[in-house]
Amino acid sequence: MKNGDQKAFEELYEQHWPEVYTMIYRRINDREVTKDILQDIFINLWNYRHRIIAERSLAPWLNSAAKKQTISWYRKHISTKQRETLYQENETLIVPPPTELETKELQELLDLEIEKMPDNMKLSFQLSRFEDKSIREIAAELSLSEQTVRNNISMALERLRSLTKKFYSEPANLAGVLAILLTKI
Repeated sequence: MKNGDQKAFEELYEQHWPEVYTMIYRRINDREVTKDILQDIFINLWNYRHRIIAERSLAPWLNSAAKKQTISWYRKHISTKQRETLYQENETLIVPPPTELETKELQELLDLEIEKMPDNMKLSFQLSRFEDKSIREIAAELSLSEQTVRNNISMALERLRSLTKKFYSEPANLAGVLAILLTKI
């Protein structure tokens, strides 16, 4: 393919397009947009074939391209939606809700962070937030002092807060930053 062999390109396309399509579609949930992004990725692959370095597999390059193209589409899509919905006729400020993708990615990060927590901290947090148990009930169930349970929950919340701030400070999540900033106006 690198030397202009169109047959080799077609074989690569047939081999990789289903995986790339699925990866994009899971994030966007729109068949037509997914097809457009997929087409752009493979057009870029052909146009820049001489620059691409893939010793063993093209999959990492395609994964990266799919992620970047999806993020790019979301940025354009979100900014267009924000311009359309930011102000109503009476100029009341409307803050757009987080996108489905943004919410899903943040939830996955939070779930991973909860799993990384020490057992007592994780259990204290889960019992408090997911099972709505009191500090006293949690302390009795885990055979810990009430103060230890409070500390565990506090530390767990701080870890999750910190992760959320980091998530919204990344350029790929500018929509979230905009939403946070607009709520303070």
